[in-house]
Amino acid sequence: MPTISRSLTVLALAAVLSGATYAAVDPDDTQISAEVQKQINERPALKFYNISVRTVHHVVVLEGLVDTNFDRSQAEAIARAVPGVTRVSDKLTLNGNGWPSTRPLNAQASADDGQATADE
Repeated sequence: MPTISRSLTVLALAAVLSGATYAAVDPDDTQISAEVQKQINERPALKFYNISVRTVHHVVVLEGLVDTNFDRSQAEAIARAVPGVTRVSDKLTLNGNGWPSTRPLNAQASADDGQATADE
C-alpha cells in the first residue's frame, strides 16, 4: 500500500509542477499582440499595410486594409501560428478598387526621386 500512496504523491506533484510550468510559459495578450505584429511586419508582402493587431483573452483581432484575399489569409495564418492564440477575428477590409495598391511602389519611387534630385 505505501508504494501506491507514494506513486500517487509523485504523480500529483508532477501534475502540479507541469501546470506551474505551463502557466509561466503561457503568453499574455500584450505578448501575443506584439509577436503577431512583429511577424506581420517581417513579411515583405504585408509590412506596408497598416494592419492593427489587438488581443483580448487570447483572441487576436486583425483590422486594416489589404489588397487581396491572399494578403488577408497570410495575416490570419501568421496570427493563428503564434503560441497562445485561441482564435483569430478577421476584420481586415479589402481594397475596394480591385487592384493592388501602389503604396510600396510609391514609397520606392519617392526614394528614387529624392536620390535623383540629390544627384543633380
